[in-house]
Amino acid sequence: MRFNVEHNNRFGVNADTMQEMDISHYLKIINRYKWSILALALLMTVLVGVIVYSMTPMYKATTKLLIESQMPKISSIEDLYGVDGQNQQYQQTQLEIIQSRHLASMVVHKLYPELAVATPVAAGSGAGQTEQQGWLSQLRTELGMEEQSLKPVDPLDERIQQLLSSVTVQPVMRTQIVDISYVSSSPEMAAKAANAFAQAYIEDQLESRIEMTQQGTSWLFDRLNVLKESLQKSEQALQQYMDSQSLVDVKGVATLAGEGLKSASERVTAAQAAFAQIQKQYGPKHPKYIQARSELTAAENALSSGRSEVRTIGRKEVRLRELQRQVDSDRQLYDLFLKRMKESSQAVDYKQANARILDTALVPATPFKPNKKRFILLAFIGGLFLGVLLAFLNESLDRTIKTSDDVEQKLGQANLGLLPKMKQAKGAGRPVFPILDPQFTGFAESIRTIRTGLVLSGLDNPHKIILVTSSVPGEGKTTVSSNLAVAMAQVEKTLLVGADMRRPSLARACGLSPDLPGLSEVVAGEVNFKDIIQVDEATGLHILPGGMIPPNPLELLSSDRFAKAIGVFEKFYDRIVIDSPPVQAVSDALVLSKYAKAVVYVIEADKTHEQIVRNGLKRLMQHDAPIAGIVLNKVDIARAEKYGYEYGGYYDHYGYSTSEK
Repeated sequence: MRFNVEHNNRFGVNADTMQEMDISHYLKIINRYKWSILALALLMTVLVGVIVYSMTPMYKATTKLLIESQMPKISSIEDLYGVDGQNQQYQQTQLEIIQSRHLASMVVHKLYPELAVATPVAAGSGAGQTEQQGWLSQLRTELGMEEQSLKPVDPLDERIQQLLSSVTVQPVMRTQIVDISYVSSSPEMAAKAANAFAQAYIEDQLESRIEMTQQGTSWLFDRLNVLKESLQKSEQALQQYMDSQSLVDVKGVATLAGEGLKSASERVTAAQAAFAQIQKQYGPKHPKYIQARSELTAAENALSSGRSEVRTIGRKEVRLRELQRQVDSDRQLYDLFLKRMKESSQAVDYKQANARILDTALVPATPFKPNKKRFILLAFIGGLFLGVLLAFLNESLDRTIKTSDDVEQKLGQANLGLLPKMKQAKGAGRPVFPILDPQFTGFAESIRTIRTGLVLSGLDNPHKIILVTSSVPGEGKTTVSSNLAVAMAQVEKTLLVGADMRRPSLARACGLSPDLPGLSEVVAGEVNFKDIIQVDEATGLHILPGGMIPPNPLELLSSDRFAKAIGVFEKFYDRIVIDSPPVQAVSDALVLSKYAKAVVYVIEADKTHEQIVRNGLKRLMQHDAPIAGIVLNKVDIARAEKYGYEYGGYYDHYGYSTSEK
């Protein structure tokens, strides 16, 4: 719905009113196309229902598996291999393991043990394919195409691919729980496969742990042999050194050597004291002097020998301790690895995985997909939504004038009235003036409404000359002008003038002969208008048909003779209704509009394009034509009732639709 500022100001429409009108407009569109929208929704629902019910139902079974990042430990083999259970990527790694081809292969061997001995077959081979392959080979030969070798298909690989494409692994947020789901057309297979994946993962973890422990134990055993040899070599070196030095107890020898050195030192001290005493009493040649001197020298020699022995024993003790430390170090490392190997050997027999099944998958009772109710509901909702979109699209593309609201809001003109589409029995002739036919009471009342509107709009300055025109031919302007003239003739003396001299149709519409002289002869001065005026006895309407088609209608209407003729008509009649040519076809209506006091613009409902009407009104406004309003002609009341146009209720209220059926 489009509004411009000038139009809004003209009709006093504010922003709130516009918003309400927008919503009301959209609701009217939906109501107008409600049966089409519903039909499209039902059609989509039926189509989707047929598709959904033809689909193979798929069942989904789920096993809950707890994967612990830390396990009870007996051995520290994890430390040896650097396995860190707290790694942030640990759980993601386990999920990838569950979805690996290796694990899928284990599941295949559990579910399809016969495939363990199956041999690959050529693609497309089989009893049912022999004949087909035969004529295909012959066709390739005739076409000169080389025969391509068919790649063998491994049944085991096919099953693995099928399992991997049907299994999903989803971790539960903020837990160590993993959901293993399997989708299959068989509910039993879905449950078996889900449980098989969980069990295969646990078994694979056990086998991998045992394999790691065995590998660690083997490595420890090899290393232990190396350490044992090293320990034996260090012990042999220690023993050989002790044997070569004749050492039994190096600590005892060192103690004895220390005591002998102490005794020799005391002996030297005593000899020195005795020698000093004798030296004072005797001379160097005295026997006592010589004896004391000899004893002192012997004591000093014994002390020097003791000191040399102690130094030798110290060097032996250092070497001995060095060899002893090597033995102790090798023995300690050997004992440590021996302990680790015993722990690893025990861990081989302790089979505990880092995962366990919390909930086994049960055989599903209902299909996982397709969700028939959801698909059908979504199809119905989608159909409604698509129908509404198509309705809005059709409404936006349909730029014709349909209702009085369109006249006022799209064209910015007053709506003088609505004329219902006249329906008559098959084979029945059309009446000359439908306004007088009881069969068309709705049409007659609408014409009278238009007459009343024109009369009331010109109370101070009566619209003596009324011009009836349209945008293009075929919109019913002649019918409107003739019946409006009849309505005027019922209260005032009225002249109906046929000014459409290019395609004159007024005479035929009024039941007159098209060969009668008319307006063209009057303007040309060939006859007096009083002599050729046709009077309808039933209504008292005076009719002046178009007459002979002149070669230059526009020049004739623009002449002074035509202006004088109009002036003469005004002296004898209270109302003059002029049937004019269409505005868009020729310029005759623009010339005639300068004589008119009111211009009635006829639009065929739901047919004439909005832009064509706008262009026609624009041309009239450029010539200052006094446009009194719009008459919406050929309104289909039955369609209005069906699609909920506002004017449908108007005629129903007055009983016009009923009378016209």
